[in-house]
Amino acid sequence: MKLIDGFWRMLWHTDDLKSQLFAFLGSDSPEFPMLGGRKLSHRQVRDLLQELIPATIEVRGVCSRPVAVVAAAPHVSFDNWSEYFCNRVARRSRIGWVIAKNFRDQHSQTIPISIGRHIHVNRPTESDGPGQTERETERARNVHQRYLSALAEASGRTALPIDLLFEFHSHHRTPDLEIATAGLTVNLARELAEVYARRRVKRPLLPELKIAPLHALRLTADGARREGSIRTEVARVALHVEVPREARQSDNARRTMCAALVMMSETLIRLLPAA
Repeated sequence: MKLIDGFWRMLWHTDDLKSQLFAFLGSDSPEFPMLGGRKLSHRQVRDLLQELIPATIEVRGVCSRPVAVVAAAPHVSFDNWSEYFCNRVARRSRIGWVIAKNFRDQHSQTIPISIGRHIHVNRPTESDGPGQTERETERARNVHQRYLSALAEASGRTALPIDLLFEFHSHHRTPDLEIATAGLTVNLARELAEVYARRRVKRPLLPELKIAPLHALRLTADGARREGSIRTEVARVALHVEVPREARQSDNARRTMCAALVMMSETLIRLLPAA
């Protein structure tokens, strides 16, 4: 249901309004007064905020390499700096890229209180918030299908699977760069780890790398590997890249991490076995 449109949408589409709406959701007040005497319930205010903060999936570039390679960030506005790494790796490696934004509550600045939209995008599920039980729903399946279609479009292919997917996320659970995978052999994982280790000797800001199936991971991306984007049905080789907080905290750390990720993408593109 559209709660505002036309003139009122232009008039009310302000940060001040959103701040008032979020303050109301955090209060005990039963109703929010709008212009014209209309009053909104908590449910209606959440719906209104979903209109004012749209969730989008955008293809920002199409792969220009001989192989179909895509970088994607499905949790922008939730995973800090994932868009930064995705954009730069995609541009520098000349691969397709996809950005999905505002599907997951919450963000300390843009979505400080849940507005009832925690859709996982890279798998056909949603939940009531971070760490909550996931459930498959129609809207989550629709969003996930849009995401898969965007991956195919960004790759330059008409259908899945693409050849290679780099999916960027961020975490704070360990100081390590953790990469869950699908379709990556032990030999290819070892090659990537060795290339990264040689670079890390000269750049101590880089975090330690743990990559499956070579290493045991704490962040295993089970949902995406079981029923989402990190499957060989989606990409012949897929990497779920979790960048730790230590690699995001300063401009120097981010630039160092980004250069290493570009190097890894170029290495894997070069070593990727023929389809």
